[in-house]
Amino acid sequence: MNTPSAQNIHSKNLADGGGAVLVLDTDGRIVLASAAARALWQASATELVNDVLPNLFVFDVVSGESGWVQSQWEVLLAAAQAMPITLKLQPKEAAAFDARVRIEKASDEPLRYLAFISMPATAAAPAPAVAPAPASPTNPASAPDHFLTQLNDRSPLGFFDLNFVRNEVYYSPTWKRMLGYSDSALANTYETWLALIHPDDSAAAPDRHGRGGGGTGPRQFSLEFRMKHAQGHYVWVQSVGLQLYGPNGALQRVLGAHIDIVDRKDFEEASLRAEERLLQLADRGRVGVFDLDFASGLYWLSPGFRSQLGYAENDLPDTLESFVLTLPMDDTVGGLQAYFLAQHPNQVAYFDTLRLRHRDGREILVHAGVVRQISRRKELQRVLGFIVPMPEAQAAAALGAESGLGLPATSLAALLTEMQEAVLLADADGRVAFLNTKAENLLGRTNNEALGQQAWEVFRLVHRQSGQPGESPVAKALTSGDSTSLNTEFALETGAAKPVPVAFSARAVLDGAGKPTGAVIVFRNPQEMTLTPEELVRSNRFESLGQLAGGIAHDFNNLLTTILGGVSLAKDAHDDSGLENSERACIAAKGLSKQLLTFSKGGTAVRQVVKPQDVLADSMRLAAAGSTTKIELSVSPDTSTICVDRAQILQVFQNLIINAIQAMTTGQGRIWITADNRPVAEGELAPLAAGTYVAIEVRDNGSGIRPEHLEKIFHPFFTTKKTGTGLGLNTVFTIVKRHGGQMSVESEVGVGTAFTVYLPQADKPEEIAARRKPAMNVATQLTGRILFMDDDEQICALTRGMLESLEYKCDIARNGEEAIQLYKRYLNIGRPYDAVIMDLTIIGGMGGEQTFKHLRELHADVCAIVTSGYDNDDMRRQFLDMGFCDYLTKPYRVSELGKSLRTVLGK
Repeated sequence: MNTPSAQNIHSKNLADGGGAVLVLDTDGRIVLASAAARALWQASATELVNDVLPNLFVFDVVSGESGWVQSQWEVLLAAAQAMPITLKLQPKEAAAFDARVRIEKASDEPLRYLAFISMPATAAAPAPAVAPAPASPTNPASAPDHFLTQLNDRSPLGFFDLNFVRNEVYYSPTWKRMLGYSDSALANTYETWLALIHPDDSAAAPDRHGRGGGGTGPRQFSLEFRMKHAQGHYVWVQSVGLQLYGPNGALQRVLGAHIDIVDRKDFEEASLRAEERLLQLADRGRVGVFDLDFASGLYWLSPGFRSQLGYAENDLPDTLESFVLTLPMDDTVGGLQAYFLAQHPNQVAYFDTLRLRHRDGREILVHAGVVRQISRRKELQRVLGFIVPMPEAQAAAALGAESGLGLPATSLAALLTEMQEAVLLADADGRVAFLNTKAENLLGRTNNEALGQQAWEVFRLVHRQSGQPGESPVAKALTSGDSTSLNTEFALETGAAKPVPVAFSARAVLDGAGKPTGAVIVFRNPQEMTLTPEELVRSNRFESLGQLAGGIAHDFNNLLTTILGGVSLAKDAHDDSGLENSERACIAAKGLSKQLLTFSKGGTAVRQVVKPQDVLADSMRLAAAGSTTKIELSVSPDTSTICVDRAQILQVFQNLIINAIQAMTTGQGRIWITADNRPVAEGELAPLAAGTYVAIEVRDNGSGIRPEHLEKIFHPFFTTKKTGTGLGLNTVFTIVKRHGGQMSVESEVGVGTAFTVYLPQADKPEEIAARRKPAMNVATQLTGRILFMDDDEQICALTRGMLESLEYKCDIARNGEEAIQLYKRYLNIGRPYDAVIMDLTIIGGMGGEQTFKHLRELHADVCAIVTSGYDNDDMRRQFLDMGFCDYLTKPYRVSELGKSLRTVLGK
């Protein structure tokens, strides 16, 4: 039976089929790859060739042992020939995703396999709904769920709303932070917008752009302009959103979002400068540039190219014939395309020495860099390149001899100097051939000092944890031809006091026969490429919220069942025996919602003194929601307080508890949380100084952590979970370190794991107390009259009843405007309200914060209490600092309302 050859396989399946197909040899090494397959991995035409199939996917278990990849290939071959299997495909510059892999035998002589890659079938996603506008004083109910609140408060999008009809303006906290302002430091007015917009860009802003164009209704816009930063400079923003025009064509409203594009603008300016430099080099410098586009028939030769060969600008037109004229006749016998295809056939780009023909007839030698675009049919479509003169002495010695030139350092330096990554090139003997500027800085030596030295002496690796010497990536590339993917486990030994952390990848440079002729290492300090601590905390918070959502819903439903049952029993059976349980359930639900809000909003860099008992109890309530795992909390009575960012420390112990719960493979198990004061000796737990610390241990009897994984668990992005991001424990460790603490871990497979967090002791406890009303003058007496402002009729009626039961008189205002008029009425007769209780957010009217500012202008001694559904210590502190006397959280009971009034009125 005839079997198809590899070339036939390529023609049939890769060129004609158009699917994602790989041709593999008997060892799983890739021989050919279709365009669709290269697109999946974001690879160039030759980038996948010679790689091994298992290297293209992400596996939960990996090993550096020899033969490991071959074992993976044998397992894949056996499994994927029986039926399609699902693997995690890893593109070059994107997140991994699931793909289906099926392998078929294609030929016997030589033995070849076909790997077909496809996407798994999934249900069609629902059409996206139009998201409501962000919550604001003008639109407070438009963010009904937690997601939109987070989007408004914490996302990189800065929302704004210019409502010219209602004369109302809103800027989100992120919008203000982009310009260097806090939420309270920048007024929500149109005058603020006009003051911040760059004078030269005002016509391009959405409140001006498009006016006079006619038409009504909504129009989309996407604009770029500059706005003034709090520090005085201007920053670029991209503004996207809607302009709403009225029936008469007048602009009524502009609402949208701002995105900070300063980095993009800087990149664009850098690109323009780079292009300008290239044009200057090509026009007036010693670099000659050429572009031969065979597909379109367009050709270009730079002035520098002409001048190197002795031509004036008009003497050598931009034609194919002109370029042929510059080459020796014997080089172009088969045509120009055949000439370029014959050079370095297995490389898309190459450096070489070219013989060119000067206008006076003599031959000259130049260094050249060439990039080719070749179609799937092996047809040359385009050639781009540059030439630089060779020094006369070198050219004279080389003329008449065949060139075996590798990589010329002179032209290469010009190309690599501007790179942000460090680059080391080594020759076939493993000796350093070139270092760019970034590599010189990281290695602590110049290019001239390193030239000719063995690369493994210059680029010396030591393991970051064990300190053991690492294998040289150059030696590995030259001996086996294998590449090294991005590695962050090692540091560079440069002779400095401490090794320098490094992330690197290495690749062999192969000749036409596939033999290594050199190697290249690209490396960087990982501190310049990882997420900031704030970004790690924020990224992990969203992952944890997803894990908590199911348990929270379970607990809330249980609480609502108790509440609804007690109310129903009282209403339908006139039996109020269940109301007490309903009340307790309401209080529990309020506590759970407070924890969820605190966790989701994150820290504000404001630390407070708290009791470990309180933090741990709150962490348990949220992290263990819906779990069947039994958790025991034991805190020694004499345990000291700690001074922390409460929201971040909550996240630390919620993460540790969630990890412990997930370690219970059967869903059943136990977790023990203990806290006490613990002495630490000098050097016992580096880098902690000797002293007494608050030690909090989270221990479980779960599956445990394998020894080879134990030293990596705190590394960013390391995970053994199929759906994990690898940020959880790294975030925990980051937060603890920033609080001056340290962590330790003990684990045994099949027995369990114990994480211990050590935090510094605080000096004293702290309590946020309501503020007393300012001392009254002699003429002012308590009247027993309260002004209550809320836009919810049921809350107004309920609170009026509560106040009257406390023997207060009560007036109701639906918004800030009504509250100001009522306050003026009684102030004018010298009988101001004893206290004003105001809701923060009023739909369609002036809210509590703005109303309070107006009342203070009328009456400096106004006693105001703010009410809000957001039970958050940071918000409480913010409004107390603003001048409010107390912060009353909804829902509240009669006793809580009465206590607040007694405290602020001094009763």
